[in-house]
Amino acid sequence: MWINQLAVAMNVKKLSLYLFSINLVTSFFAVAAADEVNESLIGNSADTNAFDLENSAQMLISDIVEQEDADTQEAIVTGNRVIEYSTSPFEANFLESATIESATTLPSGVLDLSSGFIVYPTNSESTGVGLQVYYGSIEYGVTDRLQIGADVSFFDDVLGDRFNGERTNLTFSSVAPNVKYKLIEEPSYSLGIVGSLEWIQVRSENGLFSEQGTSARQKDNVLAGTIQLPVTYNISENAQWHAVAGATIFPETVNGGDFYGTFFNVGTGITLQLSERFGLLADINFPIGSSGGNSVNTDGSISEKVVWNAGFSYLHSPNLALDFSVTNRLGTTPATKLLTFLPNGDEVGALFKLRYTPDLAQTYRGNFGDNPFPPMTYREKQLLFDGILLSSPTTVRKGMILLDGGITTDGDSGSAQLSFGLSDTAQIEFLASQLADNDQPLQNNFKAGVATKLNFLNQAQGDPFSLGSRIALVFQDGTDSFLGDLSFAYSPNDTISFTLNPKVALFSDESIVGAGLGVNLQLSPGLQLIGEVTPMLSDDPFVWAAGARYLFPKSNFGLGVYGTNTSGKGNIGSLIRQSDDDVSVGFNLMWLLGGGRSD
Repeated sequence: MWINQLAVAMNVKKLSLYLFSINLVTSFFAVAAADEVNESLIGNSADTNAFDLENSAQMLISDIVEQEDADTQEAIVTGNRVIEYSTSPFEANFLESATIESATTLPSGVLDLSSGFIVYPTNSESTGVGLQVYYGSIEYGVTDRLQIGADVSFFDDVLGDRFNGERTNLTFSSVAPNVKYKLIEEPSYSLGIVGSLEWIQVRSENGLFSEQGTSARQKDNVLAGTIQLPVTYNISENAQWHAVAGATIFPETVNGGDFYGTFFNVGTGITLQLSERFGLLADINFPIGSSGGNSVNTDGSISEKVVWNAGFSYLHSPNLALDFSVTNRLGTTPATKLLTFLPNGDEVGALFKLRYTPDLAQTYRGNFGDNPFPPMTYREKQLLFDGILLSSPTTVRKGMILLDGGITTDGDSGSAQLSFGLSDTAQIEFLASQLADNDQPLQNNFKAGVATKLNFLNQAQGDPFSLGSRIALVFQDGTDSFLGDLSFAYSPNDTISFTLNPKVALFSDESIVGAGLGVNLQLSPGLQLIGEVTPMLSDDPFVWAAGARYLFPKSNFGLGVYGTNTSGKGNIGSLIRQSDDDVSVGFNLMWLLGGGRSD
């Protein structure tokens, strides 16, 4: 179904794990280093740890401290120290064009990390729930006018249409260091120049980027590059118009078959900020008179087609933005985003992109609330950890680390999770797991993955209930998997909490849909009983889990024991019953770092 095709499919190889990890690992260490800077600004106290100082410091005194610098958004006070929060570059402008370049550059000292995917329909020839292009980028403002970066784009799948009458597998990857320089900056417009030199690997067959009449897959490594001259015009305070002209150079042939060659392009687009946190974007790029082209026909010949993108951006946190759009482009690097998806550029794909800017020398706000978040209560910390099968809707605070690992007594399954707070309402997770034997086409060997969780409502901050969303990608040789869920939680008091957790798992040609229900009962301070069950909306057996855990208040360290009929704790294993309906008993360790004491 098209709905499933818009969800991310898991058919990516080892390079895709690198693609996502390069951004996530970099952001982890960049923010961790920045937190050391923040701690030195805040200072030490004999009776309060660094995290509590940071939270207690967040009492706004904007009516007391005059804003002297345009980059300073607000000031906070702790003891006799004043700390100034800088405006995140996303708060100033979180919109960026997609298929065309803009003349805007990052401010000096700002790091911008992004990763995401584009999903296209499989049509009749491919399998799974979609054809996916994975990508990531790192950009850094050397000065206010000079920006450097590197982009990665990767596709590896059987295409949805036949080429020369044959089912065709294509691998297309690109690594692209690039540079942007702002030549002119005026109040009403800016002019820039963008250049990239790209390494591209192509592996194909059946006359697609290969010799006609040869069915064996052929591989080639080539260089490509582009030079673009973008102009950005400020229509108003909230609207910008972009125009670009450029030239792109690919080889004329690879593996004895036609390739894109050299072509020129002109493009235009608009970005429109509708509110403080929501905006629209649309752009289009035209290849023009040249010997090459940017699109491929089903006979392997090269032609020219328009490349386009349209969607919206949402600023979830002061330092984290999400892009959602539809497009027909193949890649995301400066040169490959001018190419259409194969064949003919007629397919429409769904794009998701997460962009994040960590604190370096700056100090950004952790959330958009009118008042800063106070230190977490003891009960909040307990409910911060996921259940046995179900996800918690809340996230760790900015700069905090959560560790959760477990193993069953028979050693058949185990899991480990490291979560890091990108902001007060967003976290990234690094995952490792091994599943017990099951009846699904999932191997029970080691799996690694990444996840992103976003919090939208938090009952502890005055909302009527808590709401969060999570996307997990789990990689392995053979069958990769995707898990997406929504999590709702309601606590009528500090003793009991109820959870509703609808989720969907996609892998191979399979999809599992369930709606988890759970309860967490605090019998005494720190001691919790947990019961969870997931009835299935798909034609799959229901799963359950029950257990107990204890979180020590002085150390934020916890121990748990559980029993379940699932093949794993959390993630994809939480929806899959073990073979023969076996039941496993497991133990898990939990640790929250940076959360402060709850005396």
